[in-house]
Amino acid sequence: MKHIRPLDFVILILILLAGVFSLKRTTKVKGDVIYVHAGGNLYEFDLSENGIHEVEGLIGITTIEVQDGKVRIIDSPCPGKTCINQSWDSSIVCLPNRVIVTVEKYGEFDAIAE
Repeated sequence: MKHIRPLDFVILILILLAGVFSLKRTTKVKGDVIYVHAGGNLYEFDLSENGIHEVEGLIGITTIEVQDGKVRIIDSPCPGKTCINQSWDSSIVCLPNRVIVTVEKYGEFDAIAE
């Protein structure tokens, strides 16, 4: 049986820190652009610009808020209002109104491409 040396602990800690860092980096939700698919149209909004945007869905207008690099739906004509309850997120779907909101990051690769 081998004894564990102090350098073994240093190497183990470095491997754990690298794993935590790479996991944190791949789960980041910040992005540069918001894409909204609604009513057969594709809308694009800058995530760095705060504002309120309205898009026409299948059953009416959905209102999207962009603030401090985050996005959420604040009003929708759908009956359940589930999309409003999703709060700030990187992907939001309103099924009854057929509105899909996604955040995309330019200039970086995803975890698979790296």
